[in-house]
Parts: sequence; structure tokens; C-alpha cells
Amino acid sequence: MPVQLSVVIPTYRRPELLRRCLDALTEQDLAADRFEVVVVDDGSGDATSEVLAGAGGNVNAITQPANAGPAAARNRGIQAARGELVLFLDDDVVAAPDLLSTHLALHDAAGDPTLGILGRVDWHPSISPTPFMRWLDRSGLQFAYDTWLREGPVDPPYAAFYTANLSVPRELLIAEGGFDERFPYAAFEDMELAFRLTKRGFRMDYRPQARAFHTRAMALPDFSARMTKVGESAELMRQAAPEFPLDDSELRGQDVGRVELLRRRLGARGGDDAALARYYWAAVGRAYAAGRRRVRTSR
Repeated sequence: MPVQLSVVIPTYRRPELLRRCLDALTEQDLAADRFEVVVVDDGSGDATSEVLAGAGGNVNAITQPANAGPAAARNRGIQAARGELVLFLDDDVVAAPDLLSTHLALHDAAGDPTLGILGRVDWHPSISPTPFMRWLDRSGLQFAYDTWLREGPVDPPYAAFYTANLSVPRELLIAEGGFDERFPYAAFEDMELAFRLTKRGFRMDYRPQARAFHTRAMALPDFSARMTKVGESAELMRQAAPEFPLDDSELRGQDVGRVELLRRRLGARGGDDAALARYYWAAVGRAYAAGRRRVRTSR
């Protein structure tokens, strides 16, 4: 039987997380000859090569000579994929045993070559969510699963085009030219592609029964560092797609000075949810603003 689905995973210097991701894909209820796993090692230069060397027979490992970012890595994976359907996963995500069969069944039932299926990503059961992680879920800054998303059509599709657990017909990706490789980080490169796809008539359904799990806990310092990159990518988005309706007014409104940030940090020590939220918003807003300034001052 020909390969029906290609799982495309970009990875960079997270060998143990990648190992867990690949292990979960060996436990799928879908027959191994119906899918392949295309892993693009984005110039890691570490133990990632050893993990891939020990991977199963349906893993196609591709190594980039130098780190070029997830957009470029995913494009390599798309080009190498043999399946009609591409399922994007992140290397810090593990699939539920029926993830692949669920994506295939949903596409088969819809019979629509313009449809993408967005699955859900929850914290792995082995992870105890911290107050910050619970706030992050409510904020919508990482995913909108617990805010505005509802099962069914996502309108517009680019508002929740999350490549942590998302399947798209390969032909659509090829026709649109894949991801814009000017984006160096995992931020806005997915939305930019989805924006172009939407102009071609692409649509997307959110189906939470297609489940996967984040295996990496998130702390405020790590997420703030990510938000600096998101700020940079937001400015790149304005250059790459000036017509994209990028509304970051809420984040920009959270950019406070050092004294105010310290005041909110001290106020959050009591653990009050409202005080914690004010501090978290200020911290990520300040990081986002730093990223935007970095791009603007480098022009």
C-alpha cells in the first residue's frame, strides 16, 4: 500500500524530546506501511544524529548542514514527503496512539482537497501545570484551544494554523511554495503561509479528538525569550505581508518600564491570580516589545 500520510518534524538540539516524539509514533494504531516520518535535523550537531540513527524503518532522516530555522526545515520535509497528506508535529510533542488514524479518517470523511485539520495539543499527563502554564492556556498567546476555538470550521484559518498538530494536503503546500524562509524562528511563519493558502480557498477545521501532548513544561523566562523572537517575527510579518491583519495592540499595551515590572513582580508574590496575570502580561509584553525594537533598529 502506498504511503498515505507523511509526518514532518523539524528538530534542533532537543534529542531527548525528539526520542519521545518518535517513540510515540511507533505505537500508532495505523499500520506502519501507511505512513512515514520525515525528520529534518536543522543543523543540530549533537546527539540528534544518534537518536535518528536508532529510529525505526519508516523514519526518513534529513540533515541540514547548518541551522536555517523551522520554515526551511519544514520545506525540506514537504519536498521529501511521499504521502498525499502532511501532518506537521513539533519535536516536543507526543502523539496519542490514534492521532494519525484520526487525521486520516477526518480527511477521508470530508473528501475536500482544500481542507486542513487542526488537532489539539494538551500538556502531557506527566507534567503538572504551574500557575504560569495555567495562565498561558487562558491567555491565548501559545494556543487558542481554551479561549476562542470551537470544534468545527476555523475562520479565518490563519488565526490558528498551529504546526504542532496540523494536517494539510501536500499538493496545497507545494502549489503555494511552502513556508517563507525569511522567518528564522517558529513564530508567524505558519500564519504567513496560512494567509497565502486562504487566498487559494484553503479552509480548516478544528477537531480536538486528534490529540497530542506537549512534553516540555514552560516557565516564564523561557516563554519571555520566545516572545522576544515573536516580536521580531511580527515586524518581519509586516514586511513580508503588509496586508496581513496583524493586531498586536494588547501585547504592545503591556510594555511597561522596569520599575512598573518590578512593582508587579512584588505584587504577585502572594500568588493572587489577578496579580500574577498582571505580572505575566507585563513580562511577556516587555519581551515582545524588545524583539520589535531589535528589528526596527537594525534596519
